Amino acid sequence: MSEPTAPRSLSAKHDLDALVVLAEAGATQAAEAFAQLVGQPIEALAPIVAFEGTTAGAGDPDATGVFFELDGCLDAIIGIVFPGRASETLLRRIVGIESGPLEAPIMESALMEVGNILASHVASAIADRIGERLLPSIPSLAMDHAQIELEAFVERVVGPDAPRIETGLANDGGTVSGYLVLVPTG
Repeated sequence: MSEPTAPRSLSAKHDLDALVVLAEAGATQAAEAFAQLVGQPIEALAPIVAFEGTTAGAGDPDATGVFFELDGCLDAIIGIVFPGRASETLLRRIVGIESGPLEAPIMESALMEVGNILASHVASAIADRIGERLLPSIPSLAMDHAQIELEAFVERVVGPDAPRIETGLANDGGTVSGYLVLVPTG
């Protein structure tokens, strides 16, 4: 059986299967970049489609996240959510501070940088697949309750009923993990 192919330009009205293929390609490329950032293997899990709110970081008040709108060949939002248990581990690895307090400006800067890197890899993989330009916007940051913040962002941009394609990213032990959420807006 052949893999669905994506049309050269997409919107939310196009086949959801093609969007899932694009989200999976983006998550796979982002997982490779994430692995280089944290210095250990990171796997992109199989994507799931949700229609009412995201399950990414659901109910986790310590979850952090970075959200982007895509500009170019795909009208969509990318949300990157890090569960609270993994967020601190990730940030400590990125900034090289193993113990002691992490100051808010350092945490915010590191999280935005990780988000920019991962979103850029997602956009690049999708653009390469479609053969057109795609860039992430300036990010929005959520330092807690990221799932709630992502849902509010999605609701403002596209409404509550848009499908969400969620792909988990995790190392073997689950100590470093995150979720990529792709929400078509067009």
